[in-house]
Amino acid sequence: VGLKTQFFDRKVTVNLAGFWDEIKDYQATVNNNAINVIRGYLANAAKVRVRGVEWDTSFRPSGRLSAYFNGAFTDAKYLDFKNAPCPPELSGGSTSPPFCDISGQILPGISKWSLSWGGEYNIPVGGGQVYLGYDGSYRSKFSSNPSRSLYTDINGYSLSNFRLGFRKDKWNVYGWVRNAFNQNYFELLSTQSGSTGLIVGQPGEPRTYGGTFR
Repeated sequence: VGLKTQFFDRKVTVNLAGFWDEIKDYQATVNNNAINVIRGYLANAAKVRVRGVEWDTSFRPSGRLSAYFNGAFTDAKYLDFKNAPCPPELSGGSTSPPFCDISGQILPGISKWSLSWGGEYNIPVGGGQVYLGYDGSYRSKFSSNPSRSLYTDINGYSLSNFRLGFRKDKWNVYGWVRNAFNQNYFELLSTQSGSTGLIVGQPGEPRTYGGTFR
């Protein structure tokens, strides 16, 4: 269910949407340590639920300035998943359970809050435009493992990107900086089948800069 609107001679756009999804037999990876060699395979979570609200807004008061602010609030949970892989805290040793009931826990890879914002300002020069743009984003803490663990939660982080350039007709040349404030963060943390206690991480891209010609 949603709403799409424009105000002030289409200079302001506000779009809203609410969603509620329930999925049966949701596929998730399970590690089975009840056999001689630990193996990973696909299992079905009996039921998951994803619900939330998202919005998309933009502001264009003139041909020189534009801005936007988008975001989403998402509540994503396993409603029924009784044969899930156990987190590292409960793995290893002769008394470790072969499976764990993680019904009620959050789904991996989904932040409760995800935001993006930015804008661009331009000045007419030589029949074209010199412009400065900024894009920012934020996501809150999220789980990076099918079964939530202290060792695979990824803390929230914010990124900032800048660009400065000149465009005319079909030509565009600009310099850019991504992750301008050199934020340290992980994109992924995961456990490995067959090795209890090993956590593998994928670090995010550090500050990167360059130029583009189109």
